[in-house]
Amino acid sequence: MMKPILLVLLTAFYGYSQSWEMHTIDNTSTGADGVKLADINNDGLLDITTGWEEGGITKLYLHPGKEKVKELWSSVIVGETPSVEDAVFMDVDNDGQLEIVSCTEGKSKKIFVHFAPKNQLLNSDKWRTEVLPASVDLMQWMYAEPIDIDRKNGPDIVAGGKNANGAFGWFEAPENRANLADWKWHPISAMSWLMSIVFRDMDADSDMDIVVTDRKSSGLQGCRWLENPGKTDLQKKEWKSHFIGAKHLEVMFMAMSDMDGDGIEEVILAEKTHKTIRIYRKTGIEWKEQIIKVPDFTGNCKSVEVGDINGDGIKDLVFSTETGGDVKIGLTWVDGKDLDQEKPKFQAISKLHRSKYDRVELIDIDLDGDLDVLICEENFGEKSQGLGVVWYENKLHK
Repeated sequence: MMKPILLVLLTAFYGYSQSWEMHTIDNTSTGADGVKLADINNDGLLDITTGWEEGGITKLYLHPGKEKVKELWSSVIVGETPSVEDAVFMDVDNDGQLEIVSCTEGKSKKIFVHFAPKNQLLNSDKWRTEVLPASVDLMQWMYAEPIDIDRKNGPDIVAGGKNANGAFGWFEAPENRANLADWKWHPISAMSWLMSIVFRDMDADSDMDIVVTDRKSSGLQGCRWLENPGKTDLQKKEWKSHFIGAKHLEVMFMAMSDMDGDGIEEVILAEKTHKTIRIYRKTGIEWKEQIIKVPDFTGNCKSVEVGDINGDGIKDLVFSTETGGDVKIGLTWVDGKDLDQEKPKFQAISKLHRSKYDRVELIDIDLDGDLDVLICEENFGEKSQGLGVVWYENKLHK
């Protein structure tokens, strides 16, 4: 446990404030690993899907509405998914109903599609799970996102993995999207450990490029964007890589946002090698780097997200970490007005505990007009005491 005298000194130096109130959505399994959002039941509220890695399941959570948002949410297991790393919403079969696509690593090495029933979303018996055949045993799959790459047959699946045979690419949607056997895999880049997938038209040529962070590979480690070649035949081959920054560093999750209001988005990422947040601003053809050192009272860098937390019209940073076996503050925020300071103040969102937070989502989850923090905390290993799927209530400008 951190000694009281050290806490006093750190508070004086970095100025972190009291923690926010935490609300639990679900803590009934182990290894909650990331959240994705969509309105699956068309009630105007964003619902959540999460993979529980050690629990080996993927779940759906329905937003209960403003009056019950601080209670446990109604949920359903949509499928058994050993070593699941990620889950995302997508209308796979083009029937107007969102499905859930989950990526698995470990020994599973498959991508699953969980087909949702038209009605009775909370009845697990009504969900049907199929394997995407082209994904089987190719690699340990990390993340996937839907987007229409070739502008044919609707959204494709962009995905990548890690370790042996790791690659990054896309599954081409067939005319009959419901027939998963017809989806075809096209690798477009080497990848050692995929962390982020962000779609942006980086070269202003009216097609969507892909920004990625690669955590481990020596040649392509860092943050880079893959240039969409535009023509369908070339899209099925290797895409050209353009580095943005953090080359040869262990980069984690990233975000993109126009933080300074100049009409050009910055790239903001968390990296573990030197324990920093890095902001990259485009100046001509170059990227200018700003480095923010992370204080010792928090953990190893995991993710960073951008949003106006305190309602002053200036974009702030929310930062998540893994504290390992140490008792530290794993979830903090930085006031946007302080970002030009030599040592910006990191202010507490979570309490002191051993934590393994994942990727931050900023959303007005309680519908009161400000951005709250939605996140998973999986802690370490099977039968851990992880917090699960939780959200932190923003009361900064009440």
